[in-house]
Amino acid sequence: MRILFVALLLLACLPASAAAARPRALPSAQATAQVVGKLTASGRVHGLVVGFVSPQGRAVYGFGHFGEGKNDPPPDGRTLFELGSITKTFTGQMLAQAIMAGRVRVTDPMRLYLPQDVIAKDSPLFWVSLLDLATHTSGLPETPSNLPSKDPRNPMAGYSTALLLDYLRTAKPIAPVGQNFYYSNTAAGALGMLLARLWDTDYETLVKTRLCAPLFLRDTTITLSPDQAARMTRAHAADGSLLPNWDVTGLEGAGAFRSTAEDMLTYAAANLGILPSPLLPAMKLAQLPRKHVSSIPTLYIGLFWNIMNFGGKEYVLHAGRSGGYFALVLLSPEDGAGVVFLSDTEGDFSDEGWKLLELVSGKRQP
Repeated sequence: MRILFVALLLLACLPASAAAARPRALPSAQATAQVVGKLTASGRVHGLVVGFVSPQGRAVYGFGHFGEGKNDPPPDGRTLFELGSITKTFTGQMLAQAIMAGRVRVTDPMRLYLPQDVIAKDSPLFWVSLLDLATHTSGLPETPSNLPSKDPRNPMAGYSTALLLDYLRTAKPIAPVGQNFYYSNTAAGALGMLLARLWDTDYETLVKTRLCAPLFLRDTTITLSPDQAARMTRAHAADGSLLPNWDVTGLEGAGAFRSTAEDMLTYAAANLGILPSPLLPAMKLAQLPRKHVSSIPTLYIGLFWNIMNFGGKEYVLHAGRSGGYFALVLLSPEDGAGVVFLSDTEGDFSDEGWKLLELVSGKRQP
């Protein structure tokens, strides 16, 4: 009895630093609602899912509605959303794997992996490298000029690899190659296409084989099965009106994938190293800061990953904004913490993402 009393006394006298070292519980649904609940309660967002991951595990909470009825339940961890430009991090991962396999060098000109008649010797794209494509410094515009769709609600529908190759034959940079940051879906689509050519497959199969299969991401896809289609959300404009889901063809590497919070938490955990995976070396390679964005002093670009540096601390993140969706993966490698935010309504909810990261890390974030 005396031994137990002494042990309790010593525990009570532990310094605050020792107490802080104890595992931190994952955020509760109530704490999460204090950050995002107002978005759905006000009608600003129709439905959203938040996921947390840390060494203590994972938690997923849904808010709002999955269907259009007022009494419909909220979306959950198995509900599918469009990822938009988070797809670009998959393309960066494919490039990192190709580098590690010795199939390419990051400084290789992209012309080496395209049909010989695409980039001629006098083309201004002759020296555009794979690194230029992956860091948005290729000088290629946001979208190619030969998109056939006239529907602004589904702008990339009807595009194709053949049209992209035709565009590259005559394309001219709109910024100096290899120098200035200029966000480009064209570049990401081109890199995804040439990596698929490198592995002699299509882009969706490439990602599913080399990323989704090793991590068991069964709901990360472009083509929906009947079961996945039944779990797929509908897109909403900021005013709540319904929008069509995007058909991203020909530029799949820029933003075609759909996924769930559960799958994206697995992806986040693998990138943090919390989940043991043979892909970790390539993931860390993709996260290395490659180029600085001079207009945003805290921002560096890896292989499509955004790396923010605040006070010597790095954060790894990427958002996606397709028509009627907002998606975010936000990681703090130093804290071993990550947040996934998936919304079926267009907008920018990055501020909420940072607040959610504070909840799971227990530390004030920028």
